[in-house]
Amino acid sequence: MNAPFYNKIKQYAEDGSVIRFHMPGHKGKASLGFDPTMKYDVTEVDRTDNLYFPQEALIEAEKLAAELFEVKQTVFCAGGATLGNQTALSFVRNKKVLFERNIHVSAFNATMLLDIEPVFIYNKTDKATGVVLPIEPNDVENALNENNDISAVFLTSPNYYGLCANCEEIKKICEKHGTILIVDNSHGAHLKFVGEQNDAATRGNHCADIIIDSAHKTLPVLTGGAFLHFNIDVKREDVCARMLAFGSTSPSFLILSSLDHARAWCDENREQFKETRKRTEIMKRNLEANGITVVSSEIHDPLRLCIATANSEKIDEELQKRNIVPEMCSGQCIVFMFSPFNSSEELEILERTLIELSPEPPIETDGLSFPTTNFVCSPKDAYFGKAVEIDVEEAVGRTAARSVIPYPPGVAILFPGEKITEQTVHYLIKRNTEKVKVI
Repeated sequence: MNAPFYNKIKQYAEDGSVIRFHMPGHKGKASLGFDPTMKYDVTEVDRTDNLYFPQEALIEAEKLAAELFEVKQTVFCAGGATLGNQTALSFVRNKKVLFERNIHVSAFNATMLLDIEPVFIYNKTDKATGVVLPIEPNDVENALNENNDISAVFLTSPNYYGLCANCEEIKKICEKHGTILIVDNSHGAHLKFVGEQNDAATRGNHCADIIIDSAHKTLPVLTGGAFLHFNIDVKREDVCARMLAFGSTSPSFLILSSLDHARAWCDENREQFKETRKRTEIMKRNLEANGITVVSSEIHDPLRLCIATANSEKIDEELQKRNIVPEMCSGQCIVFMFSPFNSSEELEILERTLIELSPEPPIETDGLSFPTTNFVCSPKDAYFGKAVEIDVEEAVGRTAARSVIPYPPGVAILFPGEKITEQTVHYLIKRNTEKVKVI
């Protein structure tokens, strides 16, 4: 397998003649319940490599990744999409950025630390299911027409429910207005492999100027592994300097080498993604034929199943009893994520079980994705100010000091610095929030 960085680390780890007088302290020998993994957990020495000052093997690995994902440049990241979002947004520090409201809290925290002024487009919600919908191109167009000093547009696509924005059209709009497009593609690293080139999901989000692939979510990568892609001209040393401002100076070589190995595996096994897609699409049709509501959109992740049901918590409980563990149960939705490493038998078990449990149809919702409010002080001042915790019913008119975050999906209902309105309180109570921190 052509995985230069992975092979370099493997060769070093498996050389029994090496005496390690370097970090980590386990020296590749301590029995910590992770054998035989420990010997591959190495650090930056001359015979391995260095993420921030790379040698030939890591440079070649990143080049191969950029070719696979059809972008100008790729930089490996061991800090997940959180570090990827922080690094990406550092390129628009002190600027005004247009965000869809359905962003991961890590992106907002980055704006707070980087003194970015956020401007929000509020997502619509599908009333029939309660699912938050992607931002439409005309939403971006209208917002950019109203704000001529926007430096970047930041979107999440696909979202947690597997629904994708039309990033190709949005990219054209950004180009017309002279802004860059940043896409948090955390849940979509695999989309490059699920279909043919004329497939909208496959073409997808890698057209953006900066793309954050939280690869461990959908590819065979260790937790925390991410790709940071660029279609704009940036120097790798500048990317790493920015990454180093937020991330560890001791990135995991296990995670980094798993990125290289996964890239090589995906390149050689594209057909396995397409086969999983076929099996998933058959399952979805069978579920729908049995009266189960399957959430979808014009552009969507074909390897994700989201069902909407009024008795979602009961269905989730029954699934757990059968040792079937979904990705998420939130509101009326239950989300399942598939990969080539889910066998046909596993998908058949899930299909039979869901049909047997017969989820009830979803109840129409109020259509409110997020309570509409505004910032009354800087998020940084609110977050680091003196906070008190109060009952949510008493919070009208106060300023939020902390985010209120259902997790998953890690998208905040309320951000620091936002004014808490009656609408906000009503929304929070309806979603079982009892206390909030305010300044």
